[in-house]
Amino acid sequence: MSNLPPKRIKWSELLDDLTDTDRNRSIVVKRATETERIAMFLLKRDNWSVRLNSSKQKPYNLELFKYGRQIAGRVLNHRRKVSLSQIEKFVEFVSSESEEFDGGICISTSGFTRSVYSYLRDENIKNLKLAILRGNKLHWNCEEIEQEEERNRPTYIGVFTCKGGVGKTTIAAHLAGAFALNGYDISLIDLDRQRNMKTLLGDGVYLPARKGRKGARIDVMTPNEWETSQNKRTKYVICDCNPEFDANPIAFLRRFDFCIVPTSLNPLGINKNAKVISRTFELIRKVNTNAELFLLINNLQSDEAKRNALLNQVLSRQFKSLAALDSKCTYIDPEDVSIRFSKQLLYWGYHLYDGSTPTLAFRTYGKYSHPRMDFLKLVDFLEEHTGIEQVGSFSSPNTSKINVNAKGAS
Repeated sequence: MSNLPPKRIKWSELLDDLTDTDRNRSIVVKRATETERIAMFLLKRDNWSVRLNSSKQKPYNLELFKYGRQIAGRVLNHRRKVSLSQIEKFVEFVSSESEEFDGGICISTSGFTRSVYSYLRDENIKNLKLAILRGNKLHWNCEEIEQEEERNRPTYIGVFTCKGGVGKTTIAAHLAGAFALNGYDISLIDLDRQRNMKTLLGDGVYLPARKGRKGARIDVMTPNEWETSQNKRTKYVICDCNPEFDANPIAFLRRFDFCIVPTSLNPLGINKNAKVISRTFELIRKVNTNAELFLLINNLQSDEAKRNALLNQVLSRQFKSLAALDSKCTYIDPEDVSIRFSKQLLYWGYHLYDGSTPTLAFRTYGKYSHPRMDFLKLVDFLEEHTGIEQVGSFSSPNTSKINVNAKGAS
């Protein structure tokens, strides 16, 4: 089954595709919105007679006629899925004993919530049909299509901070790199107004095939580029969030499945950042009640075991008050997973000054790469402690991206 086209068609674009027969239908109504015009055109193409109802006092905006039946039509153009409360009056109107209409059709450009489908099914409402307007078609099997889209929906991860200098951009980029090392195609969205990610990695990097696996891509995009992209192979969308919380697009905040806030394990960091971390989690919760929230230790000095143990106890105690109020808040114990201090990470971005190829800090020095191990362990932690699922197949590489060597300088 094919997914719905991601792009909403415009009336001007639809006019370019009209046949002479279509043009003779004379369906352009000046009072209608663009979405209503498109819906009217598509319904007329399907042999419906359509009349616009401009009265705001009634729960419908179209009157449809076909085979002696008169149907009430409702056209909704919302950014989010249409909820039951938004069509409650229309549902009640259609399901009531109406002498004027034989039933109803509700058309949405964004789909419907699960509650809408459940209510119509449980209440056995047979005379109301739902359709999704996308591209230049009306899709009538919308619940089935939306279920498939939900199964294929990428996982959204936001990396946050309300304080600069704790490694937000570095963590977002290298978490994307770790997922890519595991064979996933990744979209890395730069929500920060400074566009540091775009500056550091350009349009993206390509990790070549290793040990029998296909290569993977990291595409770096702005929010607008992601919204208009048609990259259906992306498994994970990782966002480098704006440090000013309110500057992050609300659409992305609501999509996040997982949010990571990095901090440092040092006395000043614990003292100064505790309230900032708590405030960040509170702000996320105001717009997203479902996301798993994680606190991650970054820049850990691994040769200070005694001091780290004491500071870890202090931070753990502070975090317990948050976890007690929110079961989806998790402090990642640095003994399990942390991002250790590394000169590779410290000097990441040096290519901007020496003119070398954009890379991630995964090159092997000595026995192995500490950053690569740490970020792969973070991926394992997320997969083990959340609902993230492994994918069974990997996308083919895109050779137009920056190529990096198999040693991991990706």
